[in-house]
Amino acid sequence: MINRYQSYIPGAGMMVFIAMALIFLPWLGETLFYSKGEPREAIVGMSILQSGNWILPVNYGTDIPYKPPFLGWLIAALAWLLNGGTVNEYISRLPSVLAMMAMVGGGYLWARRERGTRFAMIFSFVTFCSFEVFRAALACRLDMVLTACMVGSIYLMYHIREHKPHGKAWRYIAVVALLTAATLTKGPVGALLPCFVIGVYRLLRGDRFFPTLFKMLGLSALALILPAWWFYSAWQQGGDHFYDLMWEENFGRLFGTMSYESHVRPFWYNFVTLAAGLLPWTVLLLAAAITARRRSLPALKPAGLLALTAAVLIVGFYCIPSSKRSTYLLPAYPFICYAITCLLESKDAGKALRFFAWFTAALAVIAPVALTAIQIVRPDFLRVDTVPWWGYILLAVPLTAGIAWFVNRHSAAAHVCASIWALYFAYVAVGMPMVLNPLSDKNFAAEGLDLETCTDEIYTIEPYRLYSSNFYSGNRVRALPSIEAAADRPSGTVLLIAPHFTDTTGLGRHYDSRPLTARSADHRDPLIISIHR
Repeated sequence: MINRYQSYIPGAGMMVFIAMALIFLPWLGETLFYSKGEPREAIVGMSILQSGNWILPVNYGTDIPYKPPFLGWLIAALAWLLNGGTVNEYISRLPSVLAMMAMVGGGYLWARRERGTRFAMIFSFVTFCSFEVFRAALACRLDMVLTACMVGSIYLMYHIREHKPHGKAWRYIAVVALLTAATLTKGPVGALLPCFVIGVYRLLRGDRFFPTLFKMLGLSALALILPAWWFYSAWQQGGDHFYDLMWEENFGRLFGTMSYESHVRPFWYNFVTLAAGLLPWTVLLLAAAITARRRSLPALKPAGLLALTAAVLIVGFYCIPSSKRSTYLLPAYPFICYAITCLLESKDAGKALRFFAWFTAALAVIAPVALTAIQIVRPDFLRVDTVPWWGYILLAVPLTAGIAWFVNRHSAAAHVCASIWALYFAYVAVGMPMVLNPLSDKNFAAEGLDLETCTDEIYTIEPYRLYSSNFYSGNRVRALPSIEAAADRPSGTVLLIAPHFTDTTGLGRHYDSRPLTARSADHRDPLIISIHR
């Protein structure tokens, strides 16, 4: 077994933390909301602060959230503590980034104990530089908070089983707290799936069936106490509509009995999204598969067995429902990244690793040159923002990392991590705002409607939802049942309408209309603005 002191690197944990902080923390607010998913979650935190209702806040005037409120609680609390009660893009995304950093930190401690400091350091870089983890960390969505709580509880339960530390009671309290937070983020699966993974792992390690079953059921039951209290309190406020919605979202989605189709995908979809979500490491895996020699596999150590068990069970579990999304598989990523790190550390993968180093170095040189060329040429078919002068300085970071490999081709693993980190750094700081900000509905101001300063009432027509517009107007958009209902509104009423979703017959009798934008951030369809005479 590898002694963890054989690969000691002074300050390794701090280097991992600084690497994550430099990529994520300075740039969270640079990219505006450009799709409906992020503002839909951010509005929950905004509504909590506006209404003072922490149990069942509403958005859009009448809509209750589809998921439990833990992410909304975090957004509201951070806005109150750090930003004077104002929810913006930075505050909305901060819980996801902090959750990712905590998960990677927990993974670093777990891997360092099992495989040494060098392994833990590479494992951390592989994890947060996997595209799906990176993307989820930058989004105001439930998935990264849920993943961090689930994965963190698995690490802790493994530690209790394998190392039998002093103070087990406090560690079990931490496990229950994490499972509770996961349940309050996205429902009972947040507690049940980690306990299922550890239960199967313990059985594979030789533990007895019934004691293991009762222990896992006990942890799951304890984790459901606080969510049950929230559910009862919310049910008192929301009634049967709330109950039906929660049942459909948590059990109807799993068993395919939902009243509407939601992300219905075939069985193989999960494996395609895994290949895409593990980029750029997928290229390394393909190179290793091509150059691999036939060798007998070494016996799995406990950490390897946990990683294999968790990856197989989590991916297998999410193959069951017909509703499939790439983000559902996020809890499996750290454990798959453990296997990728083993490959990076393997002497048998030398050729594949050097090829991958050349690949990432070339990409690190090409990408900033391409972004600069786009800024210079600015082709008509691309609508991009102008890069500020300091953005070109930041684009030199991946360029330098790529050239460094061409000049000094030693330590391929270190160069790979440096090149990929630099590419993500430049993408977050320069590429994302440049490409995605023109897609935001905040840019309505440039089209003649400033959502932040507009004092008129803003409406849309059922069932169309404009979450992005609602966020940027401070949760002031309301839905009307029909065009006929819009006719009764006072003069000056503003309607935002998607012609593809709304029958506008008769609108011209009461409203003056004109095109607003060729693309809505919520549904990617054209919008018109209509103002009551």
